[in-house]
Amino acid sequence: MDENPGDRRCYGFGGYRLDATRRVIYAPTGRRLVIAPRVFDAALHFVRHAGQVLSKEQLLAELWPGLVVEENGLTQLISILRRALGESRGENRYIVTIPRRGYCFVATVVRLAAAAETPSEHDHTVAVLPFDNWSDLAADELLAAGIAESILHRLSGTAGVKLVAQTSSFAFRGMRVDAREVGRRLDSRYLIEGSLQRADERLRITAQLIDTADGTHVWSLMFNVKADDVFTVEDHVSQRVAHALQHSLIESAGPSAPADAVSSTGERAVPRLRRRSPPQ
Repeated sequence: MDENPGDRRCYGFGGYRLDATRRVIYAPTGRRLVIAPRVFDAALHFVRHAGQVLSKEQLLAELWPGLVVEENGLTQLISILRRALGESRGENRYIVTIPRRGYCFVATVVRLAAAAETPSEHDHTVAVLPFDNWSDLAADELLAAGIAESILHRLSGTAGVKLVAQTSSFAFRGMRVDAREVGRRLDSRYLIEGSLQRADERLRITAQLIDTADGTHVWSLMFNVKADDVFTVEDHVSQRVAHALQHSLIESAGPSAPADAVSSTGERAVPRLRRRSPPQ
């Protein structure tokens, strides 16, 4: 295969499917492999050069451009890729070591239609991240976590929605990681994230649904509420967010829905960076 930096195709090999656009690899079972970005880069480079012997120097320059990396780093990276593809020690189903020359990807690679590359079972996988607390009160940290937990609880019985475990999604508390990378790590197509702000006894809470395929907002909700009963706040926000998600992912054909949202005070929610508004 000729190298093409603008290549956005999908590739198939040994039952695996590699999507160059979404930067994911699906196993023959349909499960998405959880691998580091550089491991994916190595896989993509190999499939684009299937049947060619690639020298260690070529691979080091391609995978670590502008950096000085020892060959041991490349050896470890290829070992990780082999394990991710299910190769046991001594097997040569995909990557063969050519003594004193480099490596060769020996599996037959075919180009696939992009539309056929995303298994439907992954379309509605959702991770609820802990909400950010932007207030000065430490107690609001518990409220921010409680809102996320309440959303998880309300979504837990939703048919067609696969939820990432709280212990996995809450590991990103306080971290600033690109949504696309979070999606890859959690094997989740969508993220729900949000924030909490306080002005005296008033709270402003936002919640967003993000498509991890491209890192864009699907919709955003804003709530302006009184902080007199935290459980009422948790219940109201989680109910509205869960309803919006159910409508946009399950009832409609894709991640969008009609009608503007309204906060608990009767104020219209403010759309931010959204495709369409979530439902009321």
